[in-house]
Amino acid sequence: MRNFRPLTAIFILICLLASACERAGQKKDAGETKGHNSYTRLISKPCWFETDDSWPFTQCFMMEVPEDYAHPSRRKVRFPVIRFRANEPDSSKAPLLHLGAGGPGASMGLEPENASDWLWLNYAAMTVEDGRDLIVIDPRGTGMARPRLTCSEFIEDAQTAFQRNLSPEEEARVFAFSMERCYSRLSKGADMAQYNSAIVAKDVDELRKLLKIDKLDLYGVSYSSRYALTYARDYPDSVRALVLNSAVFPNISYTQQLAQDSLAAYERGLKHCTEDKKCNSRYPDLGRRLENLVQTLDEEPRTISIKHRYSNQPYPFVLSGQRLLRVLFQALYNENFYSELPKVIEGLENKSDERLEPAQKAIGHFMEIVLDPYFGDASGVSHFCYEEAPFVDFDQARANAEDTGILGGAVRSDLNLLQLQCRIWAIPSAPLMESQPIATPAPVMVLHGGLDPVLSAEDVNTARKALPNHQWLLFPQLAHDIISASSCAEKAAARFLNNPIKDQTETTMNCRKAELADQETTQQERQEEQQVEIENSDTETPTSEAPAPESGQ
Repeated sequence: MRNFRPLTAIFILICLLASACERAGQKKDAGETKGHNSYTRLISKPCWFETDDSWPFTQCFMMEVPEDYAHPSRRKVRFPVIRFRANEPDSSKAPLLHLGAGGPGASMGLEPENASDWLWLNYAAMTVEDGRDLIVIDPRGTGMARPRLTCSEFIEDAQTAFQRNLSPEEEARVFAFSMERCYSRLSKGADMAQYNSAIVAKDVDELRKLLKIDKLDLYGVSYSSRYALTYARDYPDSVRALVLNSAVFPNISYTQQLAQDSLAAYERGLKHCTEDKKCNSRYPDLGRRLENLVQTLDEEPRTISIKHRYSNQPYPFVLSGQRLLRVLFQALYNENFYSELPKVIEGLENKSDERLEPAQKAIGHFMEIVLDPYFGDASGVSHFCYEEAPFVDFDQARANAEDTGILGGAVRSDLNLLQLQCRIWAIPSAPLMESQPIATPAPVMVLHGGLDPVLSAEDVNTARKALPNHQWLLFPQLAHDIISASSCAEKAAARFLNNPIKDQTETTMNCRKAELADQETTQQERQEEQQVEIENSDTETPTSEAPAPESGQ
């Protein structure tokens, strides 16, 4: 969770068809398979993105389902389905269904300009290279789904707002107005109450039926892990095994403890340096310096020129202390940023622009999420207002936030907006069941990072114990999305899918030790090379324009 558009995000926190497949440039006539109920269709499409000969055999579809299953003959919605065929198919292995990028609302990157071999390479060891097909979807409302519930009003307003020095109250009013306009526009063509985990699970089961798959293996990362758990609860006879990567559990009220979890994330980021003797010597008293920096930037915001993928021109980002906290929180999703955090703080303390590159990169990444036109943030709000907000004591959450000091300021200003979003959406609340533990008997592998900024490892360690048949793999030095960060994690998931009964803990931890040792060796070699380059540059003979002094001068 939640690779959300950061402001809306912090506000809430295939087939047996012989049809159009894709090798680069290859096209066939589209076909379709209809469900037995006549209101669902799996429509074969020529793939809309480029592939090459290194890709597995790839098939593309759009799945059509009712927006509201209570009224199946009314408005339909569609979501994309991509099936990557195993190189050497094993008929005994069910396909692995990847339930999307999380968020809720994040796109899988299936768009023509974004699709790459990452879509399958990241999971190849447990799917196409191991006899198992990989099926990938964008859930309804996100990415290539139609309709895509994106708040373009938010994007437009953010483009302007982040170039201005706004107080937290002014910024909140800007984005509240964005959400009002967004809802007013989207609700004319979509029922915003029909976008939540239970309905996504229903979509998945309709897809399973059309694919004629008896039992699914499910993969969920971040918020899409909640889809996997919900599916296992609602369709227990149709699931074989689950792989949960950086899992979201419905019985953890993330918003209730958002202030404390955010503060803990900043503190983990700081400890990464303060508990390292060399780093702490180079960057002493980092916690106090960050707090001072937040205060200084709130009093005197600084304009930082950045680059991001949605503009060819430099973007003048006005950095206040509260905006810095949002940027840092988003950056802490990636464990590689932890070593950059001291550099960001030091660079921003310096009044010159000489050491701003780490901060510029972090801000640029933040803005690329804010401005992502494929992010279904309105769908994300629907999820939140249906299945999380009804179970949050906002008064208590605000009281808790008062104890989080300077670093908790961004969350304190967000909690009111969380409630306001749900007043605007005005959708029904989920039944109590949506806040209860899910105790599926299916085998489950839970992979989690000790540095995860938004999903506390301690909370997940408690919540996962409701699963009667699971394996728990904790990676203390990783943050969010473990399988993308460690080949050992992907190999563990592959072995688990082949044999869900066998415990993978010892093999995986041994693999991880070797992986860390290799990374440390590589890092040392890189540092030595950089040092040699520095020394060589210091001893290079100057050009003829500035001749070197003769010996003895």
